[in-house]
Amino acid sequence: MPHKTLTFLQIGLGSMGKRRIRNLISAGEKNIIGFDLSPERRREAGKTYHIKTVPDIAKLSPDMFDAMIISTPPDKHGDYIRFAIRHRKHFYTEVSTTDDGYAEIFSAKKGLVMAPSSTFLHFSPIKMMKEFVKQGKIGKILLFDYHVGQYLPTFHPWEDYRKIYISKKDTGSCRTLFLFECVWLNFLVGSTMSDISGMTGKVSDLEMTADDFLSASVRYKNNVRGTIQIELLSRKPGRSLWLIGSEGIIEWDWLSSKIRVHDANGKTKTISVPKGNPAKGYLAAEEMYNVEIKSFVDAIRGKADYPFTFREDLANMKMLERLEANNR
Repeated sequence: MPHKTLTFLQIGLGSMGKRRIRNLISAGEKNIIGFDLSPERRREAGKTYHIKTVPDIAKLSPDMFDAMIISTPPDKHGDYIRFAIRHRKHFYTEVSTTDDGYAEIFSAKKGLVMAPSSTFLHFSPIKMMKEFVKQGKIGKILLFDYHVGQYLPTFHPWEDYRKIYISKKDTGSCRTLFLFECVWLNFLVGSTMSDISGMTGKVSDLEMTADDFLSASVRYKNNVRGTIQIELLSRKPGRSLWLIGSEGIIEWDWLSSKIRVHDANGKTKTISVPKGNPAKGYLAAEEMYNVEIKSFVDAIRGKADYPFTFREDLANMKMLERLEANNR
């Protein structure tokens, strides 16, 4: 039986907004309306993806679309969340750094799919490592050490980092990355954080008000302990994880596309990770973003529940706020 045709309203037509249009197209969804305040971005998206664009969503009739994808700077989500809930529209948001709009989310009537960013839950190496853990390849998880870094001016090389949200105090990349990484780290260890301590701050001469490093020690409700290091200073980008268990270690290096499993007998098995296909100018492959938005579409169509909730997202946000409060 054919599915009901859905129309998506894409809020924001910057780099992530354009990616989300590609993700929708990959999922077989072709009815897309784009919104951005910038005429140049509207023209580019309309020409590139052959979609209708609008300069003002207030003039759109609610019966013109079924769902929204909110790809604005992280502190601008609240008004669009309220707009979606008011008009009873399903919605997805990129990583948020404030809880603006969350009260409305938690009091909304049932029936809406409300989906916060969960990108790395759909990333091949994360899913592979989770399966290794479930298979007991390293025994009981005890500790992890995780590091992610990249030089901030290279995050968006096509625009001046000093003029966009990644350099602002409330929306800086350390904050957004912490919330982004917590989603999959919690999933991997099978629990949620119960305590956090550490440092945040700025040690470089980057021209911004945002922190340029975050170093956290975390404790989970299942007693797993971990360290999370996020920094915006490394001229060589990278993500690396040591997941230490009672019977071995899982070691993951993002850019090498390798997972190494070290067992209790000193033997090491190296597993290759599918590299995927990054869009031009990006390091991260597109496939996980495609699967993420497909999971949002599938939830709307009633095929499966979306794998991450705003209550889980808010819990991570509260941990970040606790860490920052200890550094004021």
